Amino acid sequence: MNKQQMKLANYGTTINAVVEATQDNQEKMAPLFEPLRKAIDENKLADYDLEAYQQTQTVFSEGTSNYEALLVKLQQVAAPVRLLGPHHTLVRDFAAFTEACKAMTASLHADRQVDVAAFNAAEKAQDEAIQKFTKQIQKISVMLS
Repeated sequence: MNKQQMKLANYGTTINAVVEATQDNQEKMAPLFEPLRKAIDENKLADYDLEAYQQTQTVFSEGTSNYEALLVKLQQVAAPVRLLGPHHTLVRDFAAFTEACKAMTASLHADRQVDVAAFNAAEKAQDEAIQKFTKQIQKISVMLS
């Protein structure tokens, strides 16, 4: 394997690992997000189980830290020259997603107090950023094959 092929293989492996870790992280947070989203929508945060709320805060904080670590991996991986543009867009989209996750986590205050406007804005920003990220992953996958 020559140097370019090794670089390409390393890049592909890193991107795949980031995608898998992102999916795993989302799977850990989704079961906690749904009941919280329902409580917010039904205006029943005061009735929400305090222990479940605190667990959600903890898992969201840990998940956001995981996303930050994945972002660093994306920023540090050497992209093949032909993928530099799409890679920079990928990193930008993942950074936006990570920032939105931070904002959502920050919207969860003590004693079941949620900044609902910030929570909703963060959710929308996450959805938009992860869709763009996914689109870039698909574009890069096509370019790699």
